[in-house]
Parts: sequence; C-alpha cells; structure tokens
Amino acid sequence: MRVVGLTATPYRLDSGRLDEGEGRIFDRIVYEANVGDLIREGYLSPLVSKAPLTQLDTTGVGKRGGDFIPGQLEAAVNHDDITQAAVSEMVALGADRRAWLAFCAGVKHADAVRDAVRARGITCEAVSGETPSGERDRIIAAFKAGRIRCLTSVGVLSTGFNVPHVDLIALLRPTQSTGLYVQIVGRALRKAQGKDDALILDYAGLVKTHGPIDAITSRGKPKALRRKDGEEEARAKECPNCSTLVALNTRTCTTCGHEWTRDEAPKHEAIADAEHAILSLGAPPWLEVSGMSFARHTKIGSPDSMRVEFHCGIQTHRLWVCLEHGGRAAEKAGQWWRRLGGGAVPATVEDALDRAEADLVWPHAIQVRQAGKFFEVVGYRFAAGEGWSTRAVLNVEEAA
Repeated sequence: MRVVGLTATPYRLDSGRLDEGEGRIFDRIVYEANVGDLIREGYLSPLVSKAPLTQLDTTGVGKRGGDFIPGQLEAAVNHDDITQAAVSEMVALGADRRAWLAFCAGVKHADAVRDAVRARGITCEAVSGETPSGERDRIIAAFKAGRIRCLTSVGVLSTGFNVPHVDLIALLRPTQSTGLYVQIVGRALRKAQGKDDALILDYAGLVKTHGPIDAITSRGKPKALRRKDGEEEARAKECPNCSTLVALNTRTCTTCGHEWTRDEAPKHEAIADAEHAILSLGAPPWLEVSGMSFARHTKIGSPDSMRVEFHCGIQTHRLWVCLEHGGRAAEKAGQWWRRLGGGAVPATVEDALDRAEADLVWPHAIQVRQAGKFFEVVGYRFAAGEGWSTRAVLNVEEAA
C-alpha cells in the first residue's frame, strides 16, 4: 500500500515536521505548490498589507506546548484602549472591503472586538467553540450571504472555512504556531468575482515571527534574521506615502509609485509591524532554461560529484550533486535527484551520468538567488509535455 498525504501545513507545533524525526508519518515531500507561484499563476488571490499603528504586546505571557498560554494571552491583549484603536484602523483601512475576519485571543476578546465594530456601524458577530452549533451555522450562513460584514473568531474559522470573497483579515491573536498562521492567512487566498486582492492587517506581529506567507515552504519556515545585538532585522519596509509594506530591496512602491532614495532606508528602531510584508515581493527571478548538461566534477581531496549546468540564454547556472560524499551532502543529492523525477537514487556519479538523460525531467525554468559571491538554484518549474531540445551528458575530469 502507498500512502500519500495532502496538506498546506506539513509542520505541527507539538510534533514538528510530518516527514522528519522518530515516529514520522511520511517519508518525504514529493511535490510542493508554493503560495507565491500559485498567486502569480492566477490560482490564488494576491495579498496586500498595510502597517497598522496599533500593536499587541505579549511581554510576560508564558508559553505551554510551544504556544502562548491562552488565559495569559487574552489578559495581555484584551484591553479596551487597544481594541478601540485597532478597530478604528480596521474600519478606516477596510472601508472598501466587503468581508472581514478578525482572529482574536479568547472569547471575551472576540466579544469586545465585535462590540467595537458594531459601535462603528458595521454588522458583526462573534463565533467560538462556545457558540451553539446551530447558532454558529446561522451566523456563518449570513456572513456567506453578505448580510454580516465582519466575523470575530476564536479557534473555529482557521481551518475548513471557505468563503472566497473574504478580502480583509485582522490578525489580533499572537501565536508561535507557523501552521496556525498559514491557516489563518489562507482564509483570504480564495479567488472570487470582483475580488482583486485581500488586505492583511497584522496587529499581532505574526509576519515578523513567521515570515512572509509565500516564503514558508514545505521545507520549513525561514528563521528570523538577527543583528549582532540580538534584535531582529527588518525584512520589509513601509511606504511613507501609502503605508504599503514592501520588500527591503524595492525601489518603487507597487501601490503609489513612491521611489526610495538611499537616505530613506528603513530604521531598525521603527515599530516591528510597520516593517514586515505579508508577501516577499523581492522574490528571486525565474529564468527560462534553453538547455541542460551534466558532467563529472573532480576536486582533489574530495569524492567526485556530478556537475549540472542550466543554460539560460547567455547565462549558465551550475550546481553540484554530491552523491558519493555521504552524510547530509548525499541526502541532499538524493532529494535533488528525486525532485527532478529520477526515481531510485544512483549510488555513484558514473551511474547518475548514465541515467540522467533518460531519467531526469528537464525544468522549463529555474529560480536563482544570489548567495554571497555565487548564485544558487532554489526553485524549478516544469512544463508538462515538453521534452528535451538541447541536452548533453559529458564525462569530463576537471581539476578544481
């Protein structure tokens, strides 16, 4: 029997990755559809984010089982002045949005947010695990039909909730769980008629904690960048004109066209929520592959490896598949071989060169990222039905 698992979140707060460690459920990731690719290809709705002025403070909140203790968390964030300020921002920034979801830290917090939204003339209901099932179904049906504009929630709308026209999400619940963060933001990724994008308002610092949603892959979330003084590095900046959050290397705002000069670099002492984007807009470029070749690479003092060359117009990008090195290097080589459709992993470079032409699938495009002085291939796209137009299998000894 073959067992396959399909999930948007292959990591769990209590047990870690589903394909790693003792007692793991699955052997490996065999295919991954990235959020960024699916947005660019039109399958998912784009996300945009604004920098809210209001922030939730979790200082002193204890942790249990890897996440914040619920009672302490709600006590820390459920303060009327914070709620009123956050809701005022939601109403202002969401004026043109038709379906809002606000994820809260507890039942009392959800009720307080609901009441503050209602006080500003917006139809709103709160749903939680304490809401009777019949009443919850009635509320959700009214939300889907457009009779209710906003829902505040505690733990019941993050999974299995599909309302495609949701176009605003307020993150009012801090969490250490990457899976929960992905599930919450995922409620806004559905496409719907008349929906151009969805607005994410991050009051809880979740983007700072877990990274942009399209940078979290089945290989795990990106680790927070830290300066020597221990503070986290900003990975995005706020447009001074329109407050849109964009990647650090952006020179022109994608919303209003503002152009940055060098003296406008983001300051690290700025508030964290104003410096992190829900999408990593500075993603590495995709390059069309016009040819692919393989060769034996010999380096004095090391086992041989297979050098792979991707020919992208006038550029050539290389990587080395270290099948004979043992340890982590050989494990990564095997993962690469399977990722390109090679099946059983060859034990030697000679075997790999003999099989590469017949076994491996030629990627239509590769994604390349600069790593120091060199470039590394970090992504592949495959065009179904396309074959090889230029290929070469070489056996060349080189002294490096």
